Amino acid sequence: MQIQVQILAPVFNSIYHQLNTVLPKGTEIMVSSHRYENRLDTQQLMAMLMKGVDCIVVPTDKVHYPIHDEVSVVAVLANETDMLNPLLLLGLNQEKAQLFSQLESDLRIGYGRVAIAGFGPGNPELLTIKTQRLIEEADIIFHDDLLDDAYLSAYKAEKIYVGKRKGKHSAHQGTINALLYKAVLEGKKVLRLKGGDPLIFGRGGEEYHYLRQRLVDVEIVPGITSALAAAADAVVPLTSRGTSTSVAFTLGHDALYNQLPKADTLVFYMGASQQKSWARRLVKEGWPGNTPVVCVRNASLPDKEIRRYTLDELLTSKTVLPAPALLLVGQSAGQNGYLPAKKWLYTGLDLKYFKEEGSVVHNPLTELQPLTLDEKSTRMLQNIKAFDRIVFASPYAVHHFIQALFSLGLDTRVLYRNELTSIGVSTSEALMQYGLNVKPASGGNSWQGILEALKEAKVSNESVLLPCSDKGLAKLPKGIESIGCHPYELKLYKSVLPDKAVRHNLEDFYGVVFTSPASVHHFFQLYGTIPAELVLRVRGNYTQKVVEEYISQLGLSNQVLVCKDASEVEV
Repeated sequence: MQIQVQILAPVFNSIYHQLNTVLPKGTEIMVSSHRYENRLDTQQLMAMLMKGVDCIVVPTDKVHYPIHDEVSVVAVLANETDMLNPLLLLGLNQEKAQLFSQLESDLRIGYGRVAIAGFGPGNPELLTIKTQRLIEEADIIFHDDLLDDAYLSAYKAEKIYVGKRKGKHSAHQGTINALLYKAVLEGKKVLRLKGGDPLIFGRGGEEYHYLRQRLVDVEIVPGITSALAAAADAVVPLTSRGTSTSVAFTLGHDALYNQLPKADTLVFYMGASQQKSWARRLVKEGWPGNTPVVCVRNASLPDKEIRRYTLDELLTSKTVLPAPALLLVGQSAGQNGYLPAKKWLYTGLDLKYFKEEGSVVHNPLTELQPLTLDEKSTRMLQNIKAFDRIVFASPYAVHHFIQALFSLGLDTRVLYRNELTSIGVSTSEALMQYGLNVKPASGGNSWQGILEALKEAKVSNESVLLPCSDKGLAKLPKGIESIGCHPYELKLYKSVLPDKAVRHNLEDFYGVVFTSPASVHHFFQLYGTIPAELVLRVRGNYTQKVVEEYISQLGLSNQVLVCKDASEVEV
Protein backbone atom coordinates (compact mmCIF):
# COMPACT_ATOMS: atom_id res chain seq x y z
CA MET A 1 0.00 0.00 0.00
CA GLN A 2 1.17 3.49 -0.77
CA ILE A 3 0.19 6.55 1.28
CA GLN A 4 0.89 10.10 0.22
CA VAL A 5 1.48 12.76 2.90
CA GLN A 6 2.02 16.43 2.21
CA ILE A 7 3.80 18.44 4.92
CA LEU A 8 3.06 22.17 4.98
CA ALA A 9 5.46 22.86 7.82
CA PRO A 10 9.22 23.50 8.11
CA VAL A 11 9.96 20.48 10.38
CA PHE A 12 10.08 17.84 7.62
CA ASN A 13 12.54 15.28 9.02
CA SER A 14 10.98 15.12 12.49
CA ILE A 15 7.47 14.62 11.11
CA TYR A 16 8.60 12.00 8.59
CA HIS A 17 10.23 9.94 11.36
CA GLN A 18 7.13 10.09 13.57
CA LEU A 19 4.80 9.00 10.77
CA ASN A 20 7.05 6.21 9.55
CA THR A 21 7.29 4.52 12.97
CA VAL A 22 3.60 3.50 13.06
CA LEU A 23 3.11 2.29 9.50
CA PRO A 24 2.70 -1.48 9.03
CA LYS A 25 5.25 -3.41 7.00
CA GLY A 26 4.71 -3.20 3.30
CA THR A 27 3.34 0.31 3.45
CA GLU A 28 5.21 2.89 1.44
CA ILE A 29 4.99 6.51 2.54
CA MET A 30 5.42 9.23 -0.05
CA VAL A 31 6.15 12.53 1.66
CA SER A 32 6.37 15.90 0.01
CA SER A 33 6.97 19.28 1.56
CA HIS A 34 5.45 22.56 0.41
CA ARG A 35 5.34 26.09 1.69
CA TYR A 36 1.86 27.48 2.03
CA GLU A 37 1.18 30.96 3.35
CA ASN A 38 -2.60 31.21 3.19
CA ARG A 39 -5.22 29.38 5.22
CA LEU A 40 -6.63 26.22 3.72
CA ASP A 41 -10.40 25.93 3.53
CA THR A 42 -12.46 22.76 3.01
CA GLN A 43 -12.67 23.23 -0.77
CA GLN A 44 -8.88 23.41 -1.06
CA LEU A 45 -8.47 20.34 1.13
CA MET A 46 -10.88 18.35 -1.06
CA ALA A 47 -8.97 19.50 -4.14
CA MET A 48 -5.79 18.08 -2.59
CA LEU A 49 -7.60 14.77 -2.00
CA MET A 50 -8.59 14.65 -5.67
CA LYS A 51 -4.90 15.02 -6.55
CA GLY A 52 -4.08 11.90 -4.52
CA VAL A 53 -3.00 13.44 -1.20
CA ASP A 54 -4.13 11.18 1.66
CA CYS A 55 -2.99 13.25 4.66
CA ILE A 56 -1.50 16.66 5.30
CA VAL A 57 0.48 18.12 8.18
CA VAL A 58 -0.30 21.80 8.67
CA PRO A 59 0.15 24.37 11.46
CA THR A 60 -3.04 25.13 13.34
CA ASP A 61 -3.17 28.72 12.12
CA LYS A 62 -2.96 27.63 8.46
CA VAL A 63 -6.27 25.82 8.33
CA HIS A 64 -9.73 27.29 8.70
CA TYR A 65 -11.49 26.65 12.01
CA PRO A 66 -13.73 24.82 12.58
CA ILE A 67 -12.49 21.98 10.44
CA HIS A 68 -15.17 20.39 8.28
CA ASP A 69 -16.54 16.98 9.31
CA GLU A 70 -15.24 15.42 6.07
CA VAL A 71 -11.70 16.02 7.31
CA SER A 72 -10.53 14.12 10.39
CA VAL A 73 -7.89 15.29 12.85
CA VAL A 74 -5.72 12.19 13.18
CA ALA A 75 -3.17 13.67 15.60
CA VAL A 76 -1.92 16.91 17.13
CA LEU A 77 1.88 17.11 16.88
CA ALA A 78 4.41 19.39 18.54
CA ASN A 79 5.62 22.33 16.49
CA GLU A 80 9.29 22.77 17.29
CA THR A 81 9.30 26.34 16.00
CA ASP A 82 6.10 27.52 17.74
CA MET A 83 4.83 25.62 20.79
CA LEU A 84 1.53 27.53 20.82
CA ASN A 85 0.79 26.67 17.19
CA PRO A 86 0.82 22.86 17.07
CA LEU A 87 0.77 20.85 13.86
CA LEU A 88 -2.40 19.07 12.80
CA LEU A 89 -2.22 15.75 10.99
CA LEU A 90 -5.39 15.87 8.90
CA GLY A 91 -6.86 12.83 7.19
CA LEU A 92 -8.32 13.45 3.73
CA ASN A 93 -8.55 9.79 2.80
CA GLN A 94 -10.16 8.37 5.93
CA GLU A 95 -9.17 4.74 5.30
CA LYS A 96 -5.48 5.48 4.85
CA ALA A 97 -5.46 8.09 7.64
CA GLN A 98 -6.34 5.33 10.11
CA LEU A 99 -2.83 3.96 9.67
CA PHE A 100 -1.57 6.87 11.79
CA SER A 101 -4.16 6.57 14.56
CA GLN A 102 -1.68 5.01 17.01
CA LEU A 103 0.84 7.84 16.96
CA GLU A 104 2.35 8.06 20.46
CA SER A 105 3.52 11.60 19.75
CA ASP A 106 -0.09 12.83 19.60
CA LEU A 107 -0.10 15.72 22.09
CA ARG A 108 -3.70 14.98 23.02
CA ILE A 109 -2.58 11.90 24.92
CA GLY A 110 -1.01 14.13 27.59
CA TYR A 111 -3.45 17.02 27.41
CA GLY A 112 -5.13 18.27 30.55
CA ARG A 113 -8.68 19.54 30.40
CA VAL A 114 -10.17 22.99 30.77
CA ALA A 115 -13.35 24.36 32.25
CA ILE A 116 -14.31 27.99 31.65
CA ALA A 117 -16.67 28.80 34.50
CA GLY A 118 -18.53 31.80 35.85
CA PHE A 119 -17.80 32.76 39.46
CA GLY A 120 -20.94 34.87 39.54
CA PRO A 121 -21.21 38.50 40.70
CA GLY A 122 -18.81 38.11 43.63
CA ASN A 123 -20.71 36.47 46.46
CA PRO A 124 -19.43 32.86 46.79
CA GLU A 125 -22.87 31.74 47.97
CA LEU A 126 -24.09 32.28 44.40
CA LEU A 127 -21.60 29.80 42.92
CA THR A 128 -23.15 26.88 41.08
CA ILE A 129 -22.56 23.45 42.59
CA LYS A 130 -20.59 22.46 39.47
CA THR A 131 -18.25 25.46 39.64
CA GLN A 132 -17.66 24.80 43.32
CA ARG A 133 -16.65 21.22 42.47
CA LEU A 134 -14.33 22.44 39.71
CA ILE A 135 -12.61 24.82 42.15
CA GLU A 136 -12.02 21.91 44.52
CA GLU A 137 -10.64 19.64 41.77
CA ALA A 138 -8.50 22.13 39.83
CA ASP A 139 -4.72 21.95 39.65
CA ILE A 140 -4.47 25.55 38.48
CA ILE A 141 -6.95 28.44 38.44
CA PHE A 142 -6.66 31.50 36.21
CA HIS A 143 -8.99 34.11 37.67
CA ASP A 144 -10.24 37.62 36.96
CA ASP A 145 -11.04 40.52 39.30
CA LEU A 146 -13.22 38.40 41.53
CA LEU A 147 -14.70 40.61 44.21
CA ASP A 148 -14.02 37.91 46.76
CA ASP A 149 -10.87 36.29 45.41
CA ALA A 150 -9.77 35.59 49.00
CA TYR A 151 -12.31 32.77 48.77
CA LEU A 152 -9.90 30.83 46.56
CA SER A 153 -7.11 30.83 49.14
CA ALA A 154 -8.64 27.82 50.92
CA TYR A 155 -8.15 25.56 47.90
CA LYS A 156 -5.07 23.62 46.80
CA ALA A 157 -4.89 24.84 43.22
CA GLU A 158 -2.20 27.21 42.01
CA LYS A 159 -3.83 30.62 41.50
CA ILE A 160 -2.82 33.00 38.72
CA TYR A 161 -4.41 36.42 38.43
CA VAL A 162 -5.12 37.45 34.83
CA GLY A 163 -7.71 40.18 35.38
CA LYS A 164 -8.25 43.09 33.07
CA ARG A 165 -9.76 46.19 34.60
CA LYS A 166 -9.69 49.71 33.26
CA GLY A 167 -6.43 51.43 34.09
CA LYS A 168 -4.60 48.37 35.42
CA HIS A 169 -4.38 45.62 32.82
CA SER A 170 -2.65 42.53 34.14
CA ALA A 171 -2.61 40.34 31.05
CA HIS A 172 -3.57 40.72 27.39
CA GLN A 173 -6.00 38.21 25.94
CA GLY A 174 -3.31 36.59 23.81
CA THR A 175 -1.17 36.06 26.90
CA ILE A 176 -4.09 34.50 28.77
CA ASN A 177 -4.79 32.13 25.87
CA ALA A 178 -1.14 31.06 25.85
CA LEU A 179 -1.09 30.47 29.61
CA LEU A 180 -4.16 28.26 29.37
CA TYR A 181 -2.68 26.17 26.57
CA LYS A 182 0.68 25.77 28.30
CA ALA A 183 -1.12 24.45 31.39
CA VAL A 184 -3.01 22.01 29.16
CA LEU A 185 0.27 20.77 27.70
CA GLU A 186 1.44 20.06 31.27
CA GLY A 187 -1.55 17.77 31.76
CA LYS A 188 -3.23 19.91 34.39
CA LYS A 189 -6.87 20.26 35.35
CA VAL A 190 -7.33 23.88 34.36
CA LEU A 191 -10.07 26.17 35.62
CA ARG A 192 -10.55 29.52 33.92
CA LEU A 193 -12.67 31.37 36.46
CA LYS A 194 -14.46 34.49 35.30
CA GLY A 195 -16.60 37.00 37.10
CA GLY A 196 -20.28 36.74 36.26
CA ASP A 197 -20.98 34.50 33.29
CA PRO A 198 -18.18 33.53 30.86
CA LEU A 199 -20.24 34.38 27.77
CA ILE A 200 -21.60 37.78 28.85
CA PHE A 201 -18.85 40.32 28.22
CA GLY A 202 -16.39 37.77 29.55
CA ARG A 203 -14.48 36.73 26.41
CA GLY A 204 -15.19 33.13 27.31
CA GLY A 205 -15.98 32.40 23.67
CA GLU A 206 -12.57 33.63 22.52
CA GLU A 207 -10.74 31.40 24.98
CA TYR A 208 -12.99 28.44 24.20
CA HIS A 209 -12.33 28.62 20.43
CA TYR A 210 -8.60 29.21 20.91
CA LEU A 211 -8.37 25.95 22.87
CA ARG A 212 -10.78 23.96 20.68
CA GLN A 213 -8.75 24.97 17.61
CA ARG A 214 -5.91 23.07 19.29
CA LEU A 215 -8.23 20.11 19.98
CA VAL A 216 -8.33 20.69 23.75
CA ASP A 217 -11.24 19.27 25.74
CA VAL A 218 -13.08 22.39 26.99
CA GLU A 219 -16.42 22.95 28.65
CA ILE A 220 -18.21 26.16 29.59
CA VAL A 221 -20.03 26.39 32.91
CA PRO A 222 -22.49 29.28 33.23
CA GLY A 223 -22.50 31.68 36.16
CA ILE A 224 -24.89 34.29 37.49
CA THR A 225 -24.22 37.51 35.63
CA SER A 226 -24.10 40.72 37.65
CA ALA A 227 -27.23 42.09 35.96
CA LEU A 228 -29.31 39.43 37.67
CA ALA A 229 -27.65 40.05 41.03
CA ALA A 230 -28.11 43.81 40.75
CA ALA A 231 -31.75 43.43 39.78
CA ALA A 232 -32.34 41.15 42.76
CA ASP A 233 -30.57 43.53 45.18
CA ALA A 234 -32.57 46.54 44.00
CA VAL A 235 -35.81 44.57 43.37
CA VAL A 236 -35.91 45.67 39.75
CA PRO A 237 -37.85 43.31 37.45
CA LEU A 238 -35.87 43.17 34.21
CA THR A 239 -39.11 42.22 32.51
CA SER A 240 -42.49 43.21 33.86
CA ARG A 241 -45.94 42.54 32.49
CA GLY A 242 -47.29 45.64 30.81
CA THR A 243 -44.08 47.63 31.38
CA SER A 244 -41.05 45.80 30.02
CA THR A 245 -41.23 42.91 27.58
CA SER A 246 -37.58 43.04 26.56
CA VAL A 247 -34.18 43.57 28.16
CA ALA A 248 -30.77 44.22 26.60
CA PHE A 249 -27.27 44.09 28.04
CA THR A 250 -24.76 46.58 26.69
CA LEU A 251 -21.31 47.93 27.52
CA GLY A 252 -21.50 51.40 29.04
CA HIS A 253 -18.27 52.67 27.52
CA ASP A 254 -19.39 51.48 24.06
CA ALA A 255 -22.80 53.11 24.40
CA LEU A 256 -21.25 56.50 23.67
CA TYR A 257 -20.38 55.56 20.09
CA ASN A 258 -22.21 52.39 19.06
CA GLN A 259 -25.88 51.99 18.28
CA LEU A 260 -27.91 51.52 21.44
CA PRO A 261 -30.00 48.34 21.59
CA LYS A 262 -33.77 48.64 21.29
CA ALA A 263 -35.33 47.28 24.46
CA ASP A 264 -37.67 48.38 27.26
CA THR A 265 -35.01 47.84 29.93
CA LEU A 266 -31.31 48.50 29.38
CA VAL A 267 -28.52 47.18 31.58
CA PHE A 268 -25.18 48.96 31.29
CA TYR A 269 -22.06 46.99 32.21
CA MET A 270 -18.66 48.63 32.76
CA GLY A 271 -19.90 52.15 32.23
CA ALA A 272 -19.70 53.69 35.69
CA SER A 273 -17.06 56.25 34.74
CA GLN A 274 -19.17 57.58 31.85
CA GLN A 275 -22.71 57.21 33.15
CA LYS A 276 -23.51 60.90 32.77
CA SER A 277 -22.37 60.81 29.14
CA TRP A 278 -24.53 57.92 28.07
CA ALA A 279 -27.46 59.25 30.14
CA ARG A 280 -27.18 62.44 28.07
CA ARG A 281 -27.22 60.35 24.91
CA LEU A 282 -30.32 58.46 26.02
CA VAL A 283 -32.19 61.71 26.58
CA LYS A 284 -30.98 63.01 23.21
CA GLU A 285 -32.31 59.85 21.54
CA GLY A 286 -35.75 60.32 23.01
CA TRP A 287 -35.77 58.59 26.38
CA PRO A 288 -37.91 60.66 28.80
CA GLY A 289 -35.97 62.57 31.44
CA ASN A 290 -38.10 60.97 34.18
CA THR A 291 -37.05 57.42 33.16
CA PRO A 292 -35.97 55.59 36.35
CA VAL A 293 -32.31 54.62 36.74
CA VAL A 294 -30.91 52.31 39.41
CA CYS A 295 -27.16 52.05 40.02
CA VAL A 296 -25.89 49.06 42.00
CA ARG A 297 -22.30 48.85 43.15
CA ASN A 298 -20.80 45.54 44.40
CA ALA A 299 -23.95 43.62 43.51
CA SER A 300 -24.63 40.55 45.68
CA LEU A 301 -22.03 41.52 48.29
CA PRO A 302 -22.70 42.66 51.87
CA ASP A 303 -21.26 46.13 51.16
CA LYS A 304 -23.43 46.72 48.09
CA GLU A 305 -24.63 50.24 47.47
CA ILE A 306 -27.81 51.23 45.64
CA ARG A 307 -28.63 54.65 44.23
CA ARG A 308 -31.90 55.62 42.52
CA TYR A 309 -32.28 58.44 40.02
CA THR A 310 -34.16 59.55 36.97
CA LEU A 311 -32.14 60.31 33.86
CA ASP A 312 -32.53 64.05 34.57
CA GLU A 313 -31.40 63.58 38.18
CA LEU A 314 -28.41 61.52 37.09
CA LEU A 315 -27.31 64.31 34.76
CA THR A 316 -27.32 66.86 37.59
CA SER A 317 -26.10 64.63 40.44
CA LYS A 318 -22.81 65.71 42.00
CA THR A 319 -22.01 62.20 43.27
CA VAL A 320 -22.31 58.95 41.37
CA LEU A 321 -21.21 55.49 42.41
CA PRO A 322 -17.79 54.43 41.10
CA ALA A 323 -16.91 51.09 39.54
CA PRO A 324 -17.60 48.25 39.93
CA ALA A 325 -21.14 49.48 39.31
CA LEU A 326 -23.92 48.40 37.00
CA LEU A 327 -26.90 50.51 35.90
CA LEU A 328 -30.44 49.50 35.05
CA VAL A 329 -32.56 51.91 33.00
CA GLY A 330 -36.26 51.69 32.19
CA GLN A 331 -39.73 52.04 33.63
CA SER A 332 -39.47 48.70 35.44
CA ALA A 333 -36.59 50.16 37.48
CA GLY A 334 -39.15 52.41 39.14
CA GLN A 335 -41.57 49.64 40.02
CA ASN A 336 -40.50 47.97 43.21
CA GLY A 337 -41.66 47.23 46.68
CA TYR A 338 -38.21 47.63 48.17
CA LEU A 339 -38.36 48.62 51.82
CA PRO A 340 -34.86 48.69 53.29
CA ALA A 341 -34.46 46.76 56.52
CA LYS A 342 -32.35 48.00 59.39
CA LYS A 343 -28.80 47.70 58.11
CA TRP A 344 -26.01 47.04 60.60
CA LEU A 345 -22.26 47.36 60.23
CA TYR A 346 -20.72 44.35 61.99
CA THR A 347 -17.09 44.92 62.98
CA GLY A 348 -16.29 41.56 64.58
CA LEU A 349 -14.31 38.65 63.22
CA ASP A 350 -17.03 36.01 63.31
CA LEU A 351 -20.38 36.82 61.71
CA LYS A 352 -22.13 33.95 63.52
CA TYR A 353 -22.40 36.20 66.58
CA PHE A 354 -24.55 38.72 64.71
CA LYS A 355 -28.02 38.46 66.27
CA GLU A 356 -29.60 41.83 65.47
CA GLU A 357 -32.79 42.15 63.44
CA GLY A 358 -32.21 43.37 59.89
CA SER A 359 -29.50 43.08 57.28
CA VAL A 360 -25.77 43.10 57.95
CA VAL A 361 -22.57 44.28 56.27
CA HIS A 362 -19.61 42.34 57.64
CA ASN A 363 -16.52 44.54 57.77
CA PRO A 364 -14.03 43.00 60.24
CA LEU A 365 -11.99 45.76 61.85
CA THR A 366 -9.66 43.37 63.61
CA GLU A 367 -6.96 41.15 62.18
CA LEU A 368 -5.04 38.86 64.49
CA GLN A 369 -1.34 38.35 63.83
CA PRO A 370 0.94 35.99 65.80
CA LEU A 371 3.67 37.55 67.90
CA THR A 372 7.24 36.31 67.70
CA LEU A 373 7.82 34.26 70.82
CA ASP A 374 10.22 36.03 73.16
CA GLU A 375 12.42 34.25 75.71
CA LYS A 376 9.83 34.54 78.51
CA SER A 377 6.96 33.14 76.40
CA THR A 378 9.15 30.32 75.10
CA ARG A 379 10.13 29.36 78.63
CA MET A 380 6.46 29.31 79.73
CA LEU A 381 5.49 26.97 76.90
CA GLN A 382 8.48 24.67 77.35
CA ASN A 383 7.68 24.39 81.06
CA ILE A 384 3.92 24.17 80.64
CA LYS A 385 3.63 21.52 83.36
CA ALA A 386 4.63 24.17 85.91
CA PHE A 387 1.11 25.65 85.59
CA ASP A 388 -1.79 24.04 87.39
CA ARG A 389 -4.42 25.45 85.02
CA ILE A 390 -4.75 27.08 81.62
CA VAL A 391 -7.75 29.38 81.08
CA PHE A 392 -8.81 30.07 77.50
CA ALA A 393 -10.83 33.28 77.16
CA SER A 394 -11.55 33.06 73.40
CA PRO A 395 -11.32 30.70 70.43
CA TYR A 396 -8.47 32.86 69.11
CA ALA A 397 -6.46 32.29 72.28
CA VAL A 398 -6.88 28.56 71.68
CA HIS A 399 -5.66 28.65 68.08
CA HIS A 400 -2.65 30.86 68.76
CA PHE A 401 -1.70 28.84 71.84
CA ILE A 402 -1.73 25.54 69.93
CA GLN A 403 0.16 27.06 67.01
CA ALA A 404 2.79 28.38 69.44
CA LEU A 405 3.20 24.86 70.84
CA PHE A 406 3.61 23.50 67.31
CA SER A 407 6.25 26.13 66.51
CA LEU A 408 8.38 24.76 69.38
CA GLY A 409 8.01 21.16 68.23
CA LEU A 410 5.42 20.40 70.94
CA ASP A 411 1.80 19.27 70.71
CA THR A 412 -1.24 18.79 72.94
CA ARG A 413 0.26 15.73 74.66
CA VAL A 414 2.30 18.08 76.87
CA LEU A 415 -0.97 19.29 78.47
CA TYR A 416 -1.77 16.02 80.22
CA ARG A 417 -1.01 17.49 83.66
CA ASN A 418 -2.84 20.80 83.16
CA GLU A 419 -6.43 21.55 84.07
CA LEU A 420 -8.07 23.32 81.12
CA THR A 421 -10.84 25.90 81.51
CA SER A 422 -12.95 27.30 78.66
CA ILE A 423 -14.92 30.55 78.85
CA GLY A 424 -17.76 29.51 76.52
CA VAL A 425 -19.20 27.29 73.83
CA SER A 426 -17.20 28.55 70.84
CA THR A 427 -13.94 28.35 72.83
CA SER A 428 -14.77 24.75 73.72
CA GLU A 429 -15.44 24.05 70.05
CA ALA A 430 -12.03 25.47 69.19
CA LEU A 431 -10.38 23.20 71.78
CA MET A 432 -12.24 20.20 70.37
CA GLN A 433 -10.60 20.85 66.96
CA TYR A 434 -7.33 19.79 68.63
CA GLY A 435 -8.82 16.78 70.41
CA LEU A 436 -9.33 18.57 73.76
CA ASN A 437 -12.80 17.92 75.15
CA VAL A 438 -13.36 20.80 77.59
CA LYS A 439 -16.85 21.85 78.63
CA PRO A 440 -17.60 25.59 79.02
CA ALA A 441 -16.97 26.83 82.56
CA SER A 442 -20.45 28.37 82.76
CA GLY A 443 -23.45 29.30 80.70
CA GLY A 444 -22.70 32.98 81.15
CA ASN A 445 -19.87 33.16 78.59
CA SER A 446 -18.05 35.83 80.59
CA TRP A 447 -14.99 36.25 82.76
CA GLN A 448 -17.32 36.57 85.77
CA GLY A 449 -18.73 33.16 84.86
CA ILE A 450 -15.24 31.66 84.91
CA LEU A 451 -14.57 33.07 88.40
CA GLU A 452 -17.88 31.79 89.72
CA ALA A 453 -17.13 28.34 88.34
CA LEU A 454 -13.65 28.33 89.90
CA LYS A 455 -15.04 29.50 93.24
CA GLU A 456 -17.69 26.80 93.17
CA ALA A 457 -14.96 24.22 92.52
CA LYS A 458 -13.02 25.71 95.48
CA VAL A 459 -9.97 26.38 93.31
CA SER A 460 -7.24 28.30 95.14
CA ASN A 461 -3.47 28.74 95.28
CA GLU A 462 -3.10 27.60 91.65
CA SER A 463 -0.74 29.03 89.05
CA VAL A 464 -2.99 29.95 86.10
CA LEU A 465 -1.76 30.55 82.56
CA LEU A 466 -3.82 32.98 80.49
CA PRO A 467 -3.09 32.89 76.72
CA CYS A 468 -4.07 36.30 75.33
CA SER A 469 -3.27 39.18 72.99
CA ASP A 470 -0.52 41.74 73.46
CA LYS A 471 -3.05 44.00 75.24
CA GLY A 472 -3.65 41.39 77.91
CA LEU A 473 -7.00 40.63 79.53
CA ALA A 474 -8.79 43.56 81.13
CA LYS A 475 -10.26 42.09 84.32
CA LEU A 476 -9.69 38.36 84.37
CA PRO A 477 -6.16 38.44 85.90
CA LYS A 478 -7.31 40.50 88.90
CA GLY A 479 -10.31 38.24 89.28
CA ILE A 480 -7.97 35.23 89.36
CA GLU A 481 -5.94 36.92 92.09
CA SER A 482 -9.11 37.64 94.08
CA ILE A 483 -9.77 33.92 94.57
CA GLY A 484 -6.22 33.29 95.80
CA CYS A 485 -4.62 32.10 92.55
CA HIS A 486 -1.60 33.39 90.62
CA PRO A 487 -2.27 34.56 87.03
CA TYR A 488 0.38 34.64 84.27
CA GLU A 489 -0.47 36.24 80.95
CA LEU A 490 1.03 34.56 77.88
CA LYS A 491 0.87 37.13 75.07
CA LEU A 492 0.76 35.32 71.76
CA TYR A 493 -0.89 37.60 69.17
CA LYS A 494 -1.76 41.17 68.40
CA SER A 495 -4.78 42.88 66.93
CA VAL A 496 -4.30 45.31 64.03
CA LEU A 497 -6.57 47.22 61.68
CA PRO A 498 -6.76 45.13 58.49
CA ASP A 499 -5.22 46.63 55.37
CA LYS A 500 -8.38 45.70 53.44
CA ALA A 501 -10.80 47.30 55.91
CA VAL A 502 -13.51 49.12 53.93
CA ARG A 503 -14.48 52.67 54.83
CA HIS A 504 -18.25 52.61 54.35
CA ASN A 505 -20.65 55.53 54.14
CA LEU A 506 -21.99 55.37 57.70
CA GLU A 507 -25.10 57.34 56.75
CA ASP A 508 -26.35 54.21 54.94
CA PHE A 509 -26.57 52.28 58.24
CA TYR A 510 -28.98 51.97 61.14
CA GLY A 511 -26.30 50.94 63.62
CA VAL A 512 -22.86 49.46 64.36
CA VAL A 513 -22.03 46.31 66.33
CA PHE A 514 -18.74 46.28 68.27
CA THR A 515 -17.46 42.93 69.50
CA SER A 516 -14.28 43.86 71.35
CA PRO A 517 -12.31 46.87 72.57
CA ALA A 518 -9.95 46.38 69.60
CA SER A 519 -12.80 46.70 67.11
CA VAL A 520 -13.79 50.00 68.79
CA HIS A 521 -10.26 51.43 68.65
CA HIS A 522 -9.85 50.42 65.02
CA PHE A 523 -13.25 51.85 64.08
CA PHE A 524 -12.37 55.31 65.35
CA GLN A 525 -8.90 54.98 63.84
CA LEU A 526 -10.59 54.43 60.47
CA TYR A 527 -13.53 56.83 60.72
CA GLY A 528 -12.52 59.38 63.35
CA THR A 529 -16.13 59.89 64.48
CA ILE A 530 -19.59 58.41 64.11
CA PRO A 531 -22.97 59.91 63.12
CA ALA A 532 -25.01 60.70 66.22
CA GLU A 533 -28.13 58.93 64.92
CA LEU A 534 -26.47 55.49 64.68
CA VAL A 535 -27.39 52.92 67.32
CA LEU A 536 -24.34 51.20 68.86
CA ARG A 537 -24.48 47.60 70.06
CA VAL A 538 -21.59 46.11 72.03
CA ARG A 539 -20.52 42.70 73.30
CA GLY A 540 -19.31 42.82 76.87
CA ASN A 541 -19.08 45.45 79.58
CA TYR A 542 -15.47 46.39 78.89
CA THR A 543 -16.24 46.98 75.22
CA GLN A 544 -19.13 49.18 76.36
CA LYS A 545 -16.77 51.17 78.57
CA VAL A 546 -14.35 51.79 75.69
CA VAL A 547 -17.17 52.93 73.38
CA GLU A 548 -18.56 55.29 76.01
CA GLU A 549 -15.10 56.82 76.51
CA TYR A 550 -14.92 57.68 72.81
CA ILE A 551 -18.45 59.12 72.87
CA SER A 552 -17.57 61.27 75.84
CA GLN A 553 -14.28 62.49 74.32
CA LEU A 554 -15.93 63.38 70.99
CA GLY A 555 -19.01 64.95 72.58
CA LEU A 556 -21.41 62.53 70.88
CA SER A 557 -24.80 61.33 72.07
CA ASN A 558 -25.19 57.88 70.52
CA GLN A 559 -27.30 55.27 72.26
CA VAL A 560 -25.15 52.35 73.49
CA LEU A 561 -26.80 48.98 74.10
CA VAL A 562 -25.17 45.80 75.39
CA CYS A 563 -25.98 42.71 73.29
CA LYS A 564 -28.28 40.39 75.18
CA ASP A 565 -26.24 37.35 74.15
CA ALA A 566 -22.90 38.83 75.17
CA SER A 567 -20.51 35.92 74.81
CA GLU A 568 -16.82 35.35 75.26
CA VAL A 569 -14.14 37.96 74.76
CA GLU A 570 -13.21 38.09 71.09
CA VAL A 571 -9.52 38.99 71.28
